[in-house]
Amino acid sequence: MAHEHDHEHDHDAPGHVHGPGCGHDHHDDPDQAEAERLADELADATARFAGQLGWAIGPHRDRTGWSLAGAPVAVVFERAPNRAAKPKHRSGQLAPELLPFLVDAVLRTRERLAYADGEDNPYLIPLVLGCFYAVESARSGALGLGPETRRDLPQVELLADDDATADIRGVPGTAMLRAIAPVESDDGTERVMAVQFVWRS
Repeated sequence: MAHEHDHEHDHDAPGHVHGPGCGHDHHDDPDQAEAERLADELADATARFAGQLGWAIGPHRDRTGWSLAGAPVAVVFERAPNRAAKPKHRSGQLAPELLPFLVDAVLRTRERLAYADGEDNPYLIPLVLGCFYAVESARSGALGLGPETRRDLPQVELLADDDATADIRGVPGTAMLRAIAPVESDDGTERVMAVQFVWRS
């Protein structure tokens, strides 16, 4: 993605969440149970939020299976109401050790949205990913999103292929979070899908 403004890359944004399948040895870690409890709470909160926004991807639900085909990416973009202020921009890949967590949250979301065996949606993975970042940001402030992102449900926009990786051009007074996931269908079709959340301050 080309950018015309100052930005920073955070390749492990928003940080490591310890838990089952994270790849770290917790046998002698007294905080292991607490870390697993946090991971479980985050996965459940992510699925709840995705369940609230699931209507936005509903028209794309079908009988084609989709799986993650590459590293998903999150992009955060904020523009203050003051037009003279520089926009804030951050982007980064999901830490590899969080992939089992993402799979868990997707499965929980499928259950909440009552997906039957054989049903899927190419936007499901980026929706869940975006919801995870929004939930984690509200919990820890990891992405530096404004208070409106904790208070209000976002507008949801769906983007695919070239549009999914195009520059974000937010208007003043908005915070935007775009979750981008390369996915592959059962028949080998590869696409890049993105779900974008927009909050207005």
